Amino acid sequence: MRAFLWRTVGRWAFRLSPHVANGWRRAVLRAFGARLAPNMKVRRSVAIDRPWLLSVGSLTVIGDRAALRGGGRITIGDRCVVSQLAIVTTEARDPAAPGHPVRRADIVLEDDCWLAADALALPGTRLRSGTVVGARSVVEGDALPPWTVAAGQPARPMKKRAFVNVDPT
Repeated sequence: MRAFLWRTVGRWAFRLSPHVANGWRRAVLRAFGARLAPNMKVRRSVAIDRPWLLSVGSLTVIGDRAALRGGGRITIGDRCVVSQLAIVTTEARDPAAPGHPVRRADIVLEDDCWLAADALALPGTRLRSGTVVGARSVVEGDALPPWTVAAGQPARPMKKRAFVNVDPT
């Protein structure tokens, strides 16, 4: 019943909201079970399959036409960015297995992560704190170390994230 109500009422209430109505969109998502920080932002063009499986932290932004899909939990930490057109999916067919069964696994983006434009996070992805995944990259599993910049298909670490002009005290 919840899925039916989301598809027929909730999704439209979310999508038809004014551009600046982040509070309204958060309220709609919360009404369907999402756990959202009060200061996160989600664009009205974001495609969300099951908001009751979504948890998003403080100061996080989910960009235009991003997609949060699948039947597993999606947990996004504080100060994260899921850029425009990025896809976070907890379900995918396994092309290597006979019969191509659907593989399902939760996805976690820890604090301070950035999934750049048109990137794809596959089932079972865990981005450690501070990880940046470059545009049009594909990431799967838990292979990327924290505080690195990664890119490619599959995403590979390119360099460590360095902070300049930061007072260590």
